Amino acid sequence: MKVLQKLVVLALAGCSLCSAAHPGIVTRFEQVDELIERYPQSQPLWLKRASLSIQHGDLKSARKDLQQAAQLGDPVETAFQMGLLHFKEGEFKKSYEDFESYLKRVPGHALSYLYRAKAARAMGQFDLAIENFEIYFRQSSNPHPGEYLAAARLQVEKSPDDYGPALQLIDQAIRRLGLIPQLQRYATDLEIHRRNFAAAIERWDSAELALGSSPEWKFKAARIHTQAGQFVRAQQLILLLKDQLRELKPTPARQQLWQEIGVLERAWVQL
Repeated sequence: MKVLQKLVVLALAGCSLCSAAHPGIVTRFEQVDELIERYPQSQPLWLKRASLSIQHGDLKSARKDLQQAAQLGDPVETAFQMGLLHFKEGEFKKSYEDFESYLKRVPGHALSYLYRAKAARAMGQFDLAIENFEIYFRQSSNPHPGEYLAAARLQVEKSPDDYGPALQLIDQAIRRLGLIPQLQRYATDLEIHRRNFAAAIERWDSAELALGSSPEWKFKAARIHTQAGQFVRAQQLILLLKDQLRELKPTPARQQLWQEIGVLERAWVQL
């Protein structure tokens, strides 16, 4: 059995290297199919193919492979993939329970906490979802910025009149991951919603370097300064923006931006 396990580990490692070079899902399936033919008693191989089927959206095949894997070893080893399967099927309570079972076997498994957060969110249990997001961020060595964004939005959904927890979470992410434009953009929008224009300006100014002073950055900055009553600065930004747009190739998005500039300038006249 130990020899089989070593052979399978080596085979899966080789399969992973091939997948990196040839990421096509068909190629990856072919590699695992071949390995299963060679080592049909290997639970990890059946789990690997089930994982690929879940990624590919073939849930029926994934279930069959997970059932086979459960017969070849400890069924608890299948709990994480089963949790993913139930999540894809919309069985969020079962999904949450699957991840809980897997965490008893593999404490600290970051992705289990992440998907427990998503399952709890889908069930409308916001406090439980936030709790699992927090554990995920502690356990994960490299959390994705999008997960922080999802957790921040959940905080707003839970407490729509209090943006403080969401902003704290965004700032935590920025301290850990660096200045991520998508995070600072959302934080800026939250500051605007609560009419803290000074904070919104500070946040958006900090994103200028990351966004390369793009047309989008200039226009959003002009709108924030307008809302803050700082019309001179807003007009300066619009002049710079117009000069920049004249030098760029026209696109539908940039033509739309010209229209939005006109709307903003007409609003100045009315103020």
